Amino acid sequence: MKKTFVIALVLLLACTFVFAQGADEAASAAKAPAKGDKVEWWDHFLPLAQLHRTIWDQSEKETGIPVEYTQYDPAKQTEALMLAFRTKSLPDVFSQVFSGVGIEATLKNEGWFSPMAVNKSELPRIVQDSLFEGYTLFDGKVYSFPTYSINHNAPLWYLTKYVSENEVPRTFEEARALGRKITEESNKKTYGFVVPYAFIGRMDATIEDMMNALGSDGYINWTTGEYNYASEEIFKVFEFFTGIWDDGSVLPASVNLVMRAARERWAAGDGAMLIDGSWNIGVVKSNFPTLYNNGSVGVTDPLREDGSRPYKVYKNPPTGVFYISSNSDNVDEATNALLKLMGDDYYIGLAEAQDQPPLDVSAVAKASVDPTYVEVCDMFGRTMAYKPSPVLRNVEVAKVSAEMKEIHPTPAEILQGYVSGSIKDWKSELIKYNNAMTKERERAIAKCQKEGLNVSINDWIFTNYKYGESYLTNLYADSYLK
Repeated sequence: MKKTFVIALVLLLACTFVFAQGADEAASAAKAPAKGDKVEWWDHFLPLAQLHRTIWDQSEKETGIPVEYTQYDPAKQTEALMLAFRTKSLPDVFSQVFSGVGIEATLKNEGWFSPMAVNKSELPRIVQDSLFEGYTLFDGKVYSFPTYSINHNAPLWYLTKYVSENEVPRTFEEARALGRKITEESNKKTYGFVVPYAFIGRMDATIEDMMNALGSDGYINWTTGEYNYASEEIFKVFEFFTGIWDDGSVLPASVNLVMRAARERWAAGDGAMLIDGSWNIGVVKSNFPTLYNNGSVGVTDPLREDGSRPYKVYKNPPTGVFYISSNSDNVDEATNALLKLMGDDYYIGLAEAQDQPPLDVSAVAKASVDPTYVEVCDMFGRTMAYKPSPVLRNVEVAKVSAEMKEIHPTPAEILQGYVSGSIKDWKSELIKYNNAMTKERERAIAKCQKEGLNVSINDWIFTNYKYGESYLTNLYADSYLK
């Protein structure tokens, strides 16, 4: 099945679904915004609903302009936005719920957005440094901004009941040894690890994060444009995940566990260590309060070959979260409402949700949070960086990605296949996947070129990229092969 981000097709399919499954509900939600006396706002962030309501109440006291706030289920918001766009009745502000490579540029070109009534230079420096042309800027105008900082999935969480302070592993070798020890000494009542092998999307991302921590660019070598699915770094990550399984140090049920179930089994003490993102401690607070804020949980940097070596974990620059719609007659008022999401009060509120870290990570120190959340956010501040984006340099690359067919099994599917017994030689499968991805990208590029698009393998090669440094917006202008 081809990936696609072409919004016209999405609109057609989604609107058909809306009319078949519940047009009355979506139509009632898609009211035309009021003119001048309020800002209509839709978003899909249930954990932030109270924070948003508090901020809008304060904003109304200051400006006299109320924010009419509707919090949606993501699927319902998608339906409502589709119909609202079709009937030219979008709210003043909405959260961006659509996915796809280059989707922001596509939505902008389709006429969904209005620019904010503010210049980039008027925004806080931390926001300015996080804006990228093609994501949040178009022709130099500010259309949106990120509220969260980039983060990764590879921190190692552990229960201090089983892992003492002087035993915290830093390397693959130390972690394997500790996993065997915990499993053996407990007579398999507590295993060394719980691993969500069945949570394919997350495990694919985690594998790449751990490759980064080993000194790799990740799944793409940015100096050559080649895929890294058959590199020494991915082999080392696989040797770790397959090794702890072969050691008998992983809870056997892990082969079928997704993240939520894996976290539950870990919190119950079925496993001592779990690889998870910063949000782990927020879930602990909500679902496992006996473990919260009493020293029961610890966290440390991603496991790697040399625990003392500096490393970077790379992510794409953060995209915008909220956009002013093209239907809004209240752009100035909507802009003022959006600016409320760039201050300490909002960043501290985001931090106290203990999910993804706020854009201004320094706000975490001012928030009421578990010490492990402070530690994991500090980890991100020390080690995270922006990776190059072919789409940000050449938006037509998005059409190559849309043209490419999905290749299976992916690295995470190969890993799950190994632990389930259906795959014996994971290394040869990774090599096959690397070759198949290379051929598929070549095919997609050739087809796009025949259609007149200006794309080539050079779009994946960044001559001025260096591992260990963040790839900032100013580097794109001089990044092509000469």
